[in-house]
Amino acid sequence: MRSLNILLKFARLYGFEHSRTIAQLDLAWRELREAIPVGNDSGLLLAATGTQLLIDGVPLEGTPGEKQFAQLLQTAGLGSIQFFPAITQEELTRFVRSFPTGKHKPSELAEQFKSALAGSQGIRLNEICFVATDSRAKEAGMAAQIAASSLGSDNPKFQQWLKDPQRLLQMIAAAQGTSAPTEDVISETPAEVAASHPPFPADEEPAAPSAYSGEAGLPLMSASTELHEPSAESSEEEMYRVLAALTRLGNLGGPIPVGGPANMTGAFHEEISKLPAGAQGALNQALAEIAAKSSGIKPDQTLLVQLAEHLAIRFALERFERGEVKVNSVRQMLDRMNLEIENLRKILGAREEKMAQAGLLVESHRELLDRQFWAAVPENAKRSVLLSEDAWCIPPRNIRSYVNDMIKKGDVAEAIHVLHNYAGLAESQDPEARKKTAVGLSELAELYAEVHPKLLIEGLRRVGERLTVEPDDQLQSLATAAFVRLSQEGAGHRNYPAMEHALELVNGVEAQRPGVARSLRGKMGIEQRVPEFLEDAMRARQSNAGLTRVLRLLPQTSMELLAARFNRCSLRDDAEQAANFALELGDECLQYLRSTVRGGPVTEAVEMIGLLSKLDPQTMATVLPSRLKDFPRAAQDRVVRQIASSAGPSRCRILLELLDHIDPLLMPMIVDEIGVTGEREALGRLINIADGDLPEGATPYLRVKAAEALGRINAPESIAALKRILESRKVFGWIHPQELRIAAWQALEKLDAGWARAFLPKSGLDKEDLALAPLSMTPHSRFVRQRRHTRVRLHKPVIAVSLNLKENCRMEIRTASLVGGIASIDRHLAPGTHVKLKMQIGLRHLQATAVMRDYRAQGMSFEIVDMALDERSKFRRLLADNFSPLTVEGSERDLLASDVIAAQ
Repeated sequence: MRSLNILLKFARLYGFEHSRTIAQLDLAWRELREAIPVGNDSGLLLAATGTQLLIDGVPLEGTPGEKQFAQLLQTAGLGSIQFFPAITQEELTRFVRSFPTGKHKPSELAEQFKSALAGSQGIRLNEICFVATDSRAKEAGMAAQIAASSLGSDNPKFQQWLKDPQRLLQMIAAAQGTSAPTEDVISETPAEVAASHPPFPADEEPAAPSAYSGEAGLPLMSASTELHEPSAESSEEEMYRVLAALTRLGNLGGPIPVGGPANMTGAFHEEISKLPAGAQGALNQALAEIAAKSSGIKPDQTLLVQLAEHLAIRFALERFERGEVKVNSVRQMLDRMNLEIENLRKILGAREEKMAQAGLLVESHRELLDRQFWAAVPENAKRSVLLSEDAWCIPPRNIRSYVNDMIKKGDVAEAIHVLHNYAGLAESQDPEARKKTAVGLSELAELYAEVHPKLLIEGLRRVGERLTVEPDDQLQSLATAAFVRLSQEGAGHRNYPAMEHALELVNGVEAQRPGVARSLRGKMGIEQRVPEFLEDAMRARQSNAGLTRVLRLLPQTSMELLAARFNRCSLRDDAEQAANFALELGDECLQYLRSTVRGGPVTEAVEMIGLLSKLDPQTMATVLPSRLKDFPRAAQDRVVRQIASSAGPSRCRILLELLDHIDPLLMPMIVDEIGVTGEREALGRLINIADGDLPEGATPYLRVKAAEALGRINAPESIAALKRILESRKVFGWIHPQELRIAAWQALEKLDAGWARAFLPKSGLDKEDLALAPLSMTPHSRFVRQRRHTRVRLHKPVIAVSLNLKENCRMEIRTASLVGGIASIDRHLAPGTHVKLKMQIGLRHLQATAVMRDYRAQGMSFEIVDMALDERSKFRRLLADNFSPLTVEGSERDLLASDVIAAQ
């Protein structure tokens, strides 16, 4: 749409042959081909309503230029433009060239477009009538001002008579006499003439001049004359003759002909006298009514046009009320009479011409006649039509006006009845009725959503069922647009039953027309609104039954969003709520989780693992180990953190199963998470690891993590193994590394505090080394993750540089614990990046392998996943020298998921 607007702008500025215009045309052509849905024979539908453009029923957030484009289509009487897959670049070029590049008259645009696209197979223009809501009186006043200020005149006096209904009434009365009028007679007012001459009936011709004549023998009818019903004998052909006569009368308002004003008045009389008696009567009555209403109003150049419109509407209304024609026939009749009136408008059309030159858009003349006719229809007749099979003939805005009036009067049942009947016409046997109803439902979608929730369901049902059987591509495209608009209103009004019905209908369409169903799913807007629905349900702490049924019909979208929400939760209650909500969606949605983890893309499977380990740990323990070995290290890291955060009932067993299949650098993290679970089933494996039975590829650092995990599980069965680690000696010193012995003593302090304190003096361990012990886990913490080690603010920042990256970085560590820290970094690193760090501590250097985590306000966090044990002892000493806990141990802030290993 934007490319098309730019193309039209270039055409106006540079012309169609300019290189920039040609290049933009090629771009617009390529984008149009890409936009037309593959496999959808109905193509792409560009529609306009008011100043809003819609693509296949989806509103565009238009710029001012696009709003003007919408107004241009409306002015040309075009409701939509349909681009079919068969479109060629040559047809698009013809379409673009049909747009005016200079001053133009809006009423001629439609013909200009039709002429340019004659014979086109790829572009179709849909003429749809949208009735405007502007005041007719206001429009007429504006037209009068513009016309009065812009039109000149070569014959002011005669033109003034053509503008004044009272003068024109006298002239017509004079023309019905047997002798030509004189200027003196014409100068009399209607009241003066009526006082001395009785009127004659509109449907009766005078038998002789003397019977109804005044001084000049003229039969007269004044503005005060009682109006008679239009002659029942007036035929449609007579009405067309009246309109043609008015057109010829308009020509008399031009330059003064040879012979002067006398010849003009003579020609006027001749035109009137040619009309049949019934037509003259109808003309008299209409003019008298206009004259009565225009008392005190400045004469308007458009009087003849108003008279013609008035006659057309009165005649159509008369035949409709007598039951001679149906509403659809009335519209056809009005369209034909509008063609006759159009000639008169062209003669007196300076008003439109001046407004067009000024850039103003004039209301369609067809719309004016439609609106005026509907306003003249009695209320009982309106109701009868709107509840009949011909309701599709009524423009949507007229239906909206009637329904709103009923609601204001408190008659909601009547409003519902009207809208229900209108929706049923979507399945009419008449193609024209289905076409107009589809367009009308698009226009009235908001009204259907507001009046009553079940009306929206009814509209969706009617249109959705039609989509599966509609043979016509154009009608299918219009029905698709209506279905999309109704679905969008259902989503916008949180009408869950309507959304459920819409999705079920799309499933039905998919069985017959997969291409149409795919197009519908992308445009309905329901899937895009699911995040909002879930957020509302989470805030309300309970799920709506209707929403649950909707989400069951969208298993993929629902479970992806719930899994993402579950992974983001930092509070345990929020995570439990998300898991319970997913459980309510039933086995079909749970099956989507299983299938994704079992065989879906790695990136998608990783995000589903946390939620599935909570809901179905058995599948996780069976499927994940064999698949995990093929995951990249970053994905494996994400998997472990997802399982650990899930608080699933069997997460300890799952983590144990993964231990032999995961990257060795991630083994310490798994062992640490196993210890946090506190599950006794891990005791045997942890004791073996602490004793030195390491998985393939593991480093001694894993033994330290195993000893820490045994202390958290707090099982007496591990005491013997821990004592063995502490007490084992060689000839000179201890067998096991200092860091492993410290971890064993800290675990024993929890399991057998008396023995640990008694052994301390002869253990060779300093009290300073024991200050930084692993933190105890709170059993019922309200946070998903808890801090594992005390964080220390360093008195002096530690500088670290990376050694293994293509572009190495520099880090400034200000806060650290034994398992990581938070640092300022001089360039961006993606979370999950593994780096080898070299830390400068005075004259010494320490090295560690770390995984970069998330960004925080004060820097980027990192987690140490491997470190030589003697290097860790030096790091411990550094932290002990700076020991000053940032938070109070045991408080909720201390347990917040802000430790580096808990970063999500």
